[in-house]
Amino acid sequence: MASVADLVEPEALQTRAGEYLQRAGEVLRDHGHVQIIEFGPLRVTATVADGASRSVVLESTAARLEASCDCNLPAASGLCPHVVAVAIETWQRAPHGG
Repeated sequence: MASVADLVEPEALQTRAGEYLQRAGEVLRDHGHVQIIEFGPLRVTATVADGASRSVVLESTAARLEASCDCNLPAASGLCPHVVAVAIETWQRAPHGG
């Protein structure tokens, strides 16, 4: 099973999120609004401060990346800016082979 970090690699995330959500997530992450709570290979939990504290969960399942946020504003992709911000932070923190 792929890790969460593998499933949020930059090209795949940008393709799924689209330009608007990608940029909104980058802004939240770049301004330090993401706080990782649990960082595991198959599950990442975090909070994102965006006027309110949003709870985000990213999980690797047998089929794909499952993402949830308590903002209840997902786009057609199933993502929101908070999920994208946590995905970007996850990719940045994960070890990458080299």
